[in-house]
This record gives sequence, C-alpha cells and structure tokens, in this order.
Amino acid sequence: MAKVSVRQVRFVPAWALLVLAFALGAEAAGPKRVLVIHSFGRDFAPYDTITSVFRTDLARRSVEPVTFIEANLDYRRSADEKEEHSFVEYLSARFGDAPPDAVVTVGPPAARFYLRHRAGLFPEAPLVMGALDERAVPKVGVRPDDEIVAGKLDLPGLVDNILQLLPGTETVAVVIGASELERFWLAELQRELAPFASRVRFEWLTDLSLPQMQERVAHLPPHSAVLYGLLIVDAAGVPHERQDGLASLHAVANAPIFGIYENELGKGVVGGPYSSQRLRGEHIANATLRALGAYSGSQPRLDVVGFEPPVYDWRELERWNIDRRRLPPGSEVRFKPPSIWEEHRVAVAATTTALVLQAGLIAALLAQRARRRRVEREAQGLAGRLVTAHEDERRRLARELHDDVTQRLAGLAIEAARLDGGAGGTANAVVVRSVREGLVELSEDVHALSYRLHPSVIEDLGLIEALRIECDRVAQQGRLDVSFDARDVPRRLPADAALCLFRVAQEALRNVERHAQARNVDVSVAREDGGIALAVRDDGAGFDTATRAGERASLGLASMRERVRLLGGRLDIESGRGAGTALLAWVPLREAA
Repeated sequence: MAKVSVRQVRFVPAWALLVLAFALGAEAAGPKRVLVIHSFGRDFAPYDTITSVFRTDLARRSVEPVTFIEANLDYRRSADEKEEHSFVEYLSARFGDAPPDAVVTVGPPAARFYLRHRAGLFPEAPLVMGALDERAVPKVGVRPDDEIVAGKLDLPGLVDNILQLLPGTETVAVVIGASELERFWLAELQRELAPFASRVRFEWLTDLSLPQMQERVAHLPPHSAVLYGLLIVDAAGVPHERQDGLASLHAVANAPIFGIYENELGKGVVGGPYSSQRLRGEHIANATLRALGAYSGSQPRLDVVGFEPPVYDWRELERWNIDRRRLPPGSEVRFKPPSIWEEHRVAVAATTTALVLQAGLIAALLAQRARRRRVEREAQGLAGRLVTAHEDERRRLARELHDDVTQRLAGLAIEAARLDGGAGGTANAVVVRSVREGLVELSEDVHALSYRLHPSVIEDLGLIEALRIECDRVAQQGRLDVSFDARDVPRRLPADAALCLFRVAQEALRNVERHAQARNVDVSVAREDGGIALAVRDDGAGFDTATRAGERASLGLASMRERVRLLGGRLDIESGRGAGTALLAWVPLREAA
C-alpha cells in the first residue's frame, strides 16, 4: 500500500473527513439493546398486553434498530437470596463488558429487584420502570434520570360502578390471591373500600384456593357481585394465569363479575371504567425512547395513566338483566349483535324481493331433482344389470370351457399318450411327447381360465375357501409371499356379497402382481360394523394418492368401485410412495339385491 504523508493529509477536504467519521460511527453503533425484566413472565396477564404493545411501538418508532433481551423473575413464588444472586450473575454474564442501552422492568417485583441489585448490574444504564401502580412506585434507589410509568387505579370507583348498575347489591366478593404483591393490594383495597362498609358487605377470598373460590362464587347470596382483582397465586400456593382464573370463575358464578383491565372485556366481566394496557404500553415505549435519547432531569420522571371511560359487555348486561339506562353517560357498549335490519338493511330488502323469484326456481329445481333421482336409480339399476349380465356371461363361458373344451383337450392328451407308446422312431416319440405335454399344459391353462372367469368354489365351499385358494394360486407363481387371515366370517354369505369381495380381492392381487413391485401381500377378511371387511395390503412401491386421484381411474379399479357401490359398501385406497398400498373394502351383510 502506498504511504500517505502528513502533508498529503492536510489537503484532504474537511467535509470528506466528516462523512468518513459519520460512516464509521454508524457502522460501529449497531442496534440498541433493551433488557426487559418481567416480574411474572412475558405472557402473564395483565402484563402480557402491556409488554406486547411496548415492544411493537418502540420498534416501530425508534429511528435505530432495537434488540430486545428478555428475562423472567417469575415472582409467583417467593425467591430466596441465593436465587436472586444467581439471576444477577446470569444477567452480568449475559451482557459481559457491554451493558444494555436501557433497562425496562415490568411490574413492581421486577422494579424492586433491579433497584436492589442495580449497583452490581448496570449502574450507568438508563432505567424505565413500567406496569406499576402509583401506590407501588419505589421511594428508595431511584435516580433523577429514571423513567417511571405508573397506573392509577380508582378502587372506590370500581365499587361505585357496581352500585350504580346494581343499586340493590348487598355483598361484594373480592377475588384476590395470596402472593406478596396481592397481600399489598388486599391491604389497599380494605383501606380504600372501608367507607362502603355501611352499604355492602365485602367477602375477601384471599384465603381460598381457586376451586374453593369457584365453590363460593357459585353459591353467593342474592344481591351479590364479584370484583375480580388479582389472582397470581391462590392460598394453596398454586399459580394461575389471569384469564384462565377469570374463565373458571365466570363458568360457575351466580352473580355478575366486574374487572379492572381492558383485556378482560369480552371474557366474562360486565365492564366499567378500566385500565388500558394498550395505553400503558405506549407510554412505556415513549419513556424508553426518552431513555435511549439520554434524557436527563433533576428528578425522576413519573408518567401516570388513569382509567379510561367506561365500556360494557352487552352480553353480560343481558345475562344479569342490568338496565342499560343505569350506565354512566358516554358509556360504550360492545359485543352487541346488530339486528338483521340494522346490519343488512339493503340486503334484507333485496332478499325479500328475491324470495319471490326463488320460490319459483325452487319448485323447478325440486322437479328437476326428482327427475334426476329417477334417472340415477335407473342408471344404478342398469349398472347392476350390466354387472349381473357380465357375471352370467362369465359363468356361461366358464362352464363351456370346463365341460367342453377342457374335456376335449384331455381326450386329445390321452390319444397322444397312446401314440407315444406306439411310436417306433425316436424322433417321432419326441414329437408325440411334446404334443402330449403341450395339450396337458393347455388343458390346465384353460381350466385355470375357467376358474378365473367364474370360481364355482364360492358356491360350493364359500368365500373364505375361495379366497384361500386364490391366495395359494398367486403364491405358487413364486413372485409373492401371500398370507391370508379370516376372522368371524360366516361360512354362508349372500351370493352377491361373496362374489363382490372375491372379485375385489382377485383384482387387487392382480394389480399387486403387475405393478406394486412387492414381496409380501397380506389378505384379511373379517366381520366388522354389521358387514364384511376385506383388506389387501402390500409392501410395494406405493404411489401418491393425491396425484393418482387426478388421473383417470383404471378399468379394474372402476369395476371394483362399482361392485362395492351397488351393494351399498365403500372402498378406500391408502398409499404413499415407498410405503406400500392398502385396499380396504366393506360391504353390508344383507340379503342379496
């Protein structure tokens, strides 16, 4: 590389140096890394919606790429000092010498944990504490440049909402769990709802397991309501997802349930003023953007998000016969199914007009359907007669071959044997012997052809013996190992059912011999579902049934399907490339048609 002198560098334009420095700085900066510490897990309600909105809004609005690194404390159970120390070591090792660009805590336990260990983790990283209530905002360890996004729950307003909708309420059952956070809220509720003690009686369900809570809300006295507060861990120490707990109580409650959070609307609560998790997630994203921009202040920035205007579930209002005239002014009612006239005013008018025309069309279609069914019955009868005629012709040809041609060939073979005994020359003897052997072989072939045309053994010995003989015949060819199994099959079956199953098996074995490239074939027949089921399975190459379904069916397969259909049965083929083929046929046991 050529050397550049100091003199040369002096003449480089200043703007070029600025562009180069900016490019190198942008390349080295990389995405912003945001550590998110969850109190109970990313998917734990009500924090799940807050976290989801926060992540989406921050990633969308940030001018620089953002990478989220998430860690779960799972404070649904008590964590000892050793576990916290291990978690601190994990976070330190996770980031090494490069601390995150910002730390976001979700929920009060995560905020308290991070403030306890901030000095040993990332003391210089800006901190955003989100998903808190203003009552739970930490007073110790907070720095002037910290961001706090808190909600403001109007607890007396929740009871005011219940009494406004149900002025005759005498009992309010409060659902709240037994974790440390829930014990805090229990004390807050008891303190702030004390002024209502002269009007209603509060039942605190904090000392009950979820099954016991279900039992209690199912047998509340008349004029009761349920306030669904928090259910993180019940009194039995069992953790619960918020939506699951609400669903289980809603399924058995004999009184209306009122909630706090936005995502409970439509899940079983009546409604009222609510805390919007979506709005709180957006505020946390705003605070994180300020933190990433190196916000500096003289005191921590506190952003308080209050209740939203009341919203109610029309279905719950109807279920508990709540007079909608009692709703506060400006209330929104959701989930009300619109009337047919409101939703489809134009469509209803058009439909009414069309009904008159459709009535005539329906009458014509009914007449056409009747004619079509008559034609289908005639076609089905014709198909049945064709199959019967085909079998009759097979029977006649088989009898003709057996009784005439086979006998005549046998006679010629006998005469050839006599000539063989009296032939004088060696050459003549060889010719005569060859003719005799050919006649014997031809006689056997004609006999086999006669059997295939019409196996009289079905009429003489029944379906099972006929199938066993057919399997033995195929096995004697030497190319396939054929096994046969029969279970609980009557010896005498209706003639049409027995012949149908035999023909299906015969055609299936013929297909295996010709196309399957198989080594083993299993043939089974059994009584099943009021009929007889036949299965022919091979271990051959198989085929793609989806591809084959689009191809034109072979004559043999079409014949099998038609035979089974005429008896009211069904025929299925299961196959896959390299997985062999299974042909499954079933016909009902009934008298011959």
